[in-house]
Amino acid sequence: MKSINVALIGCGFFGQQLALAFQKSGAILVGVSDLDQALAEQLANKCHCKMYDKFDHLLAMEKPDLVLIATYNNTHFKLAKQALKANCAVFIETPFTLNHIESYKLIQLAEEQGKALFVGHLLRTLPGLQKVKTLLSEQALGKLTVVRANRQRWIDSQKNEDWWKNNIQLTGGKLLHEIHELDLLCWLLGDVESVYAQATNRAHLEYPDNDDIIQVLLRFKNGIFSSLEMGTAYRLHKWDITIHGELGSLLINFFTSTITLTLAIGERQQFNLYDEFEADLSLREHSKGVQKYNQVKATCPFWLSRATEIEAQRVVDDMRAEQKSLLSEQIHNAVCVAVAAKKSILQGTRIQVKYC
Repeated sequence: MKSINVALIGCGFFGQQLALAFQKSGAILVGVSDLDQALAEQLANKCHCKMYDKFDHLLAMEKPDLVLIATYNNTHFKLAKQALKANCAVFIETPFTLNHIESYKLIQLAEEQGKALFVGHLLRTLPGLQKVKTLLSEQALGKLTVVRANRQRWIDSQKNEDWWKNNIQLTGGKLLHEIHELDLLCWLLGDVESVYAQATNRAHLEYPDNDDIIQVLLRFKNGIFSSLEMGTAYRLHKWDITIHGELGSLLINFFTSTITLTLAIGERQQFNLYDEFEADLSLREHSKGVQKYNQVKATCPFWLSRATEIEAQRVVDDMRAEQKSLLSEQIHNAVCVAVAAKKSILQGTRIQVKYC
């Protein structure tokens, strides 16, 4: 079996999950790096690998097959470019980049270098969502008509004003930092033609730049109308995607970890997001509480660590087989739509989506 040597830059909460997941997948973690050297040293000791104080030293000394990037969002482009030029495949934790031009440049560079480029859209890899993709490709719902997505919850304000996730210069804002549902809409439904969006801050006024209510209307090139409503000012929590078609509907309910197919002829099927009871149960139990952002030392819920393991295994298997990965397809689409939505918020008008 072909060995895959992996290096990680960014040893925060999710970087730690990636390190453990890729090790479990059979990859060899050869080195880690972070601005916080104590944090990197701690993870290196836990994973029995080397700590490097500088990323370029890690690349030069270890020459990894794959580089995992889990740093501040605004650094993804620079670090990925550096890794690709060092002849490494690259996995970037979401969001891919903070604008569509950088995304396009990285895709071009990866093609020139002949290296794989993965983006951490881990929801795509869950068994239940794989089945949704298959059902839609088989036209189980017939012609699709309208789709609604929601990621609504309440999150208390963070006491630490210097926390990086409160800084939109580092995150790019919620549309990019919390891009998973938007990516699913693009991945499942196709190319977006135009977008209209509005946003405001109603409950977290101490961070005026961070919108806690975002509403997006999407018009797809194939005629589907869709909406996405997301934010952290909602006391009644919702996390779902409903897909309507001429022959029936699909309800993806993340809080119950279930997917329900209801056909107009009266037939009904239900299946889970995971193939494992423990992971489905973890997601159901975790969704009952007040939603929280993940701090560096927080305990990772089992459903998320399991999703990360499934994602890592997919990347490693695809690299070994030298085959195109579902984490490498349409990886810039959601970024293009998010950029258009941000422009729409600023201008108060519908914006055409640009894909290059």
